[in-house]
Amino acid sequence: MERIKQIAIWSIAALLLFSLASCVTNYTTQYLQTRKNLPQYSKKEYQWYVLKPNDQIAVRVLSINEDINRLFPSSSASSGQSGNGMSYKIYADSTVDLPFISHLKIGGLTLEAANQVIEKKIKEFDKNASVVIALNNDVFYIIGEAGKGQFPIYKDKLTIFQALALAGDIRTNGDRGKIKVIRETAKGPVVKQFDIRSKSLLDSEYYYVYPNDIIYVSTAPGSFFRIESFSSLMSLVTTSVTFLVLVLNTIK
Repeated sequence: MERIKQIAIWSIAALLLFSLASCVTNYTTQYLQTRKNLPQYSKKEYQWYVLKPNDQIAVRVLSINEDINRLFPSSSASSGQSGNGMSYKIYADSTVDLPFISHLKIGGLTLEAANQVIEKKIKEFDKNASVVIALNNDVFYIIGEAGKGQFPIYKDKLTIFQALALAGDIRTNGDRGKIKVIRETAKGPVVKQFDIRSKSLLDSEYYYVYPNDIIYVSTAPGSFFRIESFSSLMSLVTTSVTFLVLVLNTIK
């Protein structure tokens, strides 16, 4: 009987110790930490998005010439048009076809540079015309423990924190130490992984979200056993002690 008591006591003690180790703490969830054992990221100058094949651009032409306006209507409910203007696809060879303008190469350029190229070409028809272009597929995606869905990039230099806020932030059981971003590049998709808890993330290469990024937040290891609040811990302790007393009374 004495051995059974010892086994029961050690089992409950082990359970409580495991539970304490599994508690959610500020270290596991808090952002902008300065702990030295967290990854330290170097600052990197922001790189403006460059246009790629399969991107969709909206082109809006401002002109007093009615013929030009008919070629580039500002908005329409018709397919291939948006509220910003007509929508055009960039082909695999980095070119785009516009009304009376074929194979205009804009892939590999920033939106600002592409705007200048298109405006220069249209000014050959109307020297007083001005052009405004925008990216129609200016969105990012979130999957995993931060929700799911497609969200608009509503401003320049959208940060990872702002992006996650749109989806409702990372759940308690999300692995903040291994956030992954799948990003399309000229050489194909790449996966960037970082620890979002580190303050050094600010202004690093991981800080900003780009069009078509897929943000993936995996489940933290051991999250099935994780205790998320003090009340949950106290409930477990009370249940364990009650069970231990019951066992000891039973084997007297």
